[in-house]
Amino acid sequence: MTTKKVALFAAMVLMAVALAACSDSQAEYSDDVMAEPIIVELTLTPESIQAGEKVLIQAKVTQAGNPVEDANDVEFEVTLEGGGVQAKVPVKHDQDGVYQMEKTFPDVGTYRIVSHVTARGQHSMPLKELTVTE
Repeated sequence: MTTKKVALFAAMVLMAVALAACSDSQAEYSDDVMAEPIIVELTLTPESIQAGEKVLIQAKVTQAGNPVEDANDVEFEVTLEGGGVQAKVPVKHDQDGVYQMEKTFPDVGTYRIVSHVTARGQHSMPLKELTVTE
């Protein structure tokens, strides 16, 4: 073989290795994207209250049936119907994939509570309504 042919062959081998490395890293990214979705179960206890009472707001986060205890960001957004955003509160992990807070609702009305959960490259925003009466 001539020097030119050896150099050309070596260059082709290097390109093949480089392309294989690129496709491997792309495959890993695709696996991450195709991972099991996070599931967020938003609960209010109780679901209907009188003004001035407390409600326990919980977001239970799981992935493939296992608790997610390392969410990047969990916030509860509380909006009074017809009144705009009341609060957007960051929430810390309690245990077993549960992120929670207690909140008192002083005003009568219907509130929309949205949990914003960002975990493992995914985002979920389940919604519940809370009725506050006199």
